[in-house]
Amino acid sequence: MLRASRLLPPLRRSLPSCTCRSFSTLPPLAAQTAPRPAVAPTSTDTELHQVFDLPTSAYASSPRTLSSSGLFGQPSLTSPAAFVPLARRTTLRAKVLVNRICAPTAPPTSLEDAELQFLAMVKNLDRLSDLLCGVIDLAELVRNVHPDHAWAGGANAAYEELCEYMNELNTHVGLYEGLKTLHDLLPPSTPSKSPALFAAYAVATPFLRDFEKSGIHLPSSERTQFVSLSTSILQLGRKFLQNASEPRNPVPVQASEIEDAFGAPAARRIFNGQPEGLVDPASWEGRVLARQHPSEELRKRLYVGANASPSMSHVETLEALLRTRGELARLVGRESHGDVALEDKMAKTPENVMGFLKALNQHNRPLASKDIETLRRTKQTYGGSGPINAWDRDFYSDLSNDSASNLPDISPFFSVGACFSGLSKLFTRLYGIRFEVEEVREGETWGREVRKLRVVDEDEGRIGTIYCDLFAREGKQPGAAHYTVRCSRRIDDDDVEGDFGGQNWAEVDGAFVSREDMRSLDVEGVTWNGREGRHQEPIVVLVCGFGAEGGAEKGPSFLQWHEVETLFHEMGHAIHSMIGRTDYHNVSGTRCATDFVELPSILMEHFISSPSVLSLFAKHHTSGHPLPTSIIDDLLAERQRFSALETSSQIMMAALDQQYHTSAVLSPSFDSTLTLQQAHQDFHVIPHADGTSWQTQFGHLFGYGATYYSYLFDRAIAARIFGRKFAADPLSRESGEEFKSGVLKWGGGKEPWEMVGEVVQSDEVAKGGRGAMEEVGRWGIEDSPRGK
Repeated sequence: MLRASRLLPPLRRSLPSCTCRSFSTLPPLAAQTAPRPAVAPTSTDTELHQVFDLPTSAYASSPRTLSSSGLFGQPSLTSPAAFVPLARRTTLRAKVLVNRICAPTAPPTSLEDAELQFLAMVKNLDRLSDLLCGVIDLAELVRNVHPDHAWAGGANAAYEELCEYMNELNTHVGLYEGLKTLHDLLPPSTPSKSPALFAAYAVATPFLRDFEKSGIHLPSSERTQFVSLSTSILQLGRKFLQNASEPRNPVPVQASEIEDAFGAPAARRIFNGQPEGLVDPASWEGRVLARQHPSEELRKRLYVGANASPSMSHVETLEALLRTRGELARLVGRESHGDVALEDKMAKTPENVMGFLKALNQHNRPLASKDIETLRRTKQTYGGSGPINAWDRDFYSDLSNDSASNLPDISPFFSVGACFSGLSKLFTRLYGIRFEVEEVREGETWGREVRKLRVVDEDEGRIGTIYCDLFAREGKQPGAAHYTVRCSRRIDDDDVEGDFGGQNWAEVDGAFVSREDMRSLDVEGVTWNGREGRHQEPIVVLVCGFGAEGGAEKGPSFLQWHEVETLFHEMGHAIHSMIGRTDYHNVSGTRCATDFVELPSILMEHFISSPSVLSLFAKHHTSGHPLPTSIIDDLLAERQRFSALETSSQIMMAALDQQYHTSAVLSPSFDSTLTLQQAHQDFHVIPHADGTSWQTQFGHLFGYGATYYSYLFDRAIAARIFGRKFAADPLSRESGEEFKSGVLKWGGGKEPWEMVGEVVQSDEVAKGGRGAMEEVGRWGIEDSPRGK
């Protein structure tokens, strides 16, 4: 999951992208950087093991040889009270840069002059974005993970203040008109003239689109309407999400139904000796009954109760949200919200997305039908009859999957330290990159359990820093996320002094801003072998929730298989940020199209299933014995059972998301429940359940409207790349270097279709468009060959 604050156009930042995980079987009812220290000798595997596996108390009590610092080494962030002054200083510095960008300039006298002015404009807009995001991203991390409420509060205040200023910039006519004027002077063929111009266009085009998505180009009367519609969308979106989390309708259940299936003690525990009662379908008891009770009639009641809207007003809220989005799209000159959302994605158009989904459905449906047939036979075996309905799926999946309960506990083979050692070994083999333990300064992090790694490239030297906040603690949100605190970008050509006109001060809002007072916001650049100029060194943070509460205090934490996959997935995002090298902040690393950004992280999930990769590190914590391949074979086989059925569900949801964001929502006859029924019929192998309106619980409709297909799309591409490039030898340095130089280093600075087409060696894919989308759909997303 990528984390950053909400995208605030046009100062672009990485969108959050969720890693969807299916739930397991329920239990039975019973600022300026500090001086960079010299790169120390390579950390041994023992050091990586120890830094993550030793109890926090032992790690924190080791002698500290480095002086104390502020948060992330920033001298200005030594207390919670420092956040708001930092935000205000950043705003003043940003205003100096805005004044420079908007200052009158002579019209270009030639095409070459226009290109140079365009490059300068893009550079300064990107600097403006980087300046503000450098504090906003840091503040968002701190407000979400810092255990001290004062720190979280200070960070939140800074975050809100800067976001408010960014909202002002989103409608800054001078910024928009200056960029659009230069952009329109250049012929359409300009990006192909040089890599530098292509990268500049990759930054400028989304800026312009996002400005216009904000209605900046509209007449004043329509602008007023735009603001009103935008406000309504936010209000309706909040109400929709609130409705989605509300309790479902309780379901009447007889105590005898529980007693007959699970015994009298279970019935007494639920109903306190009463003959009947109401069960919340979303409660622990409700979910267990819906999944494990042998009565199909009771399971159906619970399923319908869980998926029916408590009130028709919930449906009305969703339909009003969809309609208002459609009205806003028409106002800015687009046919539908889908057109607005997709124009800067790989897909480009809703028609292309549907082409992908239909091709994927055609590939997957025979496989999903086989899964249904397996469940139907299981149903017959246990005395049932008729088709597999939605309330049958989990019940008969569990009955046909009894062997899963016989799998041994493999977590002793996966201590957190062992996994980081394995990641370092894998990246060394693939990319010539390793992790080294780095000492943490006092005050540099937000907790004793946070570890720090420097990332070292064998050719370039140190290329970045990863902070790891991996363990569960009180007040910390569950789940895993990757935060980009600072992107790599080239800074030696920033011409900072030009912002002040070569003087020591600049006038902002009638006051004078001292250049000297702003120096603390400058970032110290670094140089890398083989790269021109100086760059910002990237900083990312991995946040996970491993172990029980206090696990980091007790010693080694051991990961279940799905947690190992999660760690590898998030590290795929981190290494993308480390390797991504561009001149611009806005296209560095994970700052790329949202239907492309999950590719490196999903690819990492394929590596973890390879015996040769597991042999690098999967050894028993005490005995040192390697994890038997037969156990992994059994585990992966179980996890793949009914995977096509799950894919069928995801295809249906992605298609529904598209259909909810077409122009059809503007018709008075639009009915979101009928649309859901049709999507089930067209894209799912399980029929829609009458009486349900599950769409009111589909929370992704608000945050990811018209882009829910992205994860399926990247899964298909990742499976293809692994199968073509790594299945025969998952540790191939040749294939690793090809992916590193052909994909990872570019971030969003190169056409993603070209990158994918080159890797899979397909000219058709490299061209993009409807044909490429359908071709990716035909690949399917089932696991590629595991590799050796």
